[in-house]
Amino acid sequence: MESKMSEQLTEHLRGKGESGLLDLIVELHQSDPEATAPQSQTENIAALKETFRRNVARLEETVRRIGGEVTGRAWINQTIRVRVPADKIDQISSHDEVAKIDLPHTLERDFSK
Repeated sequence: MESKMSEQLTEHLRGKGESGLLDLIVELHQSDPEATAPQSQTENIAALKETFRRNVARLEETVRRIGGEVTGRAWINQTIRVRVPADKIDQISSHDEVAKIDLPHTLERDFSK
């Protein structure tokens, strides 16, 4: 099974160890827009928001249970920002909804296109 942790996060954990709290970005698998057939853009946005809300509910519960907190949500790119104990990351990555876990970083524009 491929690791859901980014290379940067894996390297960070190797260098710093698994102690203390870490701020992380948890990316969820993108929901299938054809799974629901809304009629308008407004309905489509509402459906995406509702799907995101449902998909993160169990994950947010896990974050709180392991002593962490949710510090941000972004339905538009299907991510949540969390602060969790470093030694509990595996409990987050075990969720089927999780596609990738990474350290926060500045987004950079892709000039290759």
